[in-house]
Amino acid sequence: MTQIVTYNGIVGYILETRRNELGFDQATVARAAGLSQPVLSRLEKGSASITMDQLFLLADALKTTPSEIIKVAETNAQVFNKDNSIDLMTTKQSNSNTNALLTGAAIGAVLALLLK
Repeated sequence: MTQIVTYNGIVGYILETRRNELGFDQATVARAAGLSQPVLSRLEKGSASITMDQLFLLADALKTTPSEIIKVAETNAQVFNKDNSIDLMTTKQSNSNTNALLTGAAIGAVLALLLK
């Protein structure tokens, strides 16, 4: 059985990882970006699609750039595309799929294994 990773899931994992690297909690980052904590939580889980406005605001709050977030997401997507046991797809595509959807820490764990 293949597992599914969405583009939103990859971006969410990057946001969460960066936030943790900086030692910030969700409430602090959400406040700095002008978002609610539940919205940030959904973005980090990959269960909500990020807007361009949110990307720019969150990049600033996380002391990085939107282009850096996209660059890391693109690199991660390339890693997943090389693995036959992972299906990389849009959130819309994943909604009609019954395979296991990976989010958050699970994406990081799989990435770590694939990058060995």
